[in-house]
Amino acid sequence: MALPDEAGQLARVSREFSNRGINIQTMCAIGRAAPNVAVVTDQMIETRMALDEMGISYTVNELLTLVMPDRPGSLADFAERLSNAGVNITSIYVLSRYRGDTELAFSVDDMDKARATLNMHESVPP
Repeated sequence: MALPDEAGQLARVSREFSNRGINIQTMCAIGRAAPNVAVVTDQMIETRMALDEMGISYTVNELLTLVMPDRPGSLADFAERLSNAGVNITSIYVLSRYRGDTELAFSVDDMDKARATLNMHESVPP
């Protein structure tokens, strides 16, 4: 999402999310001239509604999640597997680090190829 570089913008968005019960799983903000904030939630519909009602422009990307060992080389192995398959990683976020594992959320330019390369299968909610 694009936010003005003004005091209080993050407070405004995060308060609105809180009021709607939207939990931010991770986020990243980059830039000063045209700040962009990447926010990961598991409540896409509610998040989109909140941003629409606040008049904030945004894009939506489907994310995959993966747990890998929290050790040197794990990220390189992961990135090389996708690269060797011709899959470009377009965003990546650390969701958690716990007991020797790191959970990542990431987007790619070819979801089907990424799933096949990483032996991932779409899960169906219960």
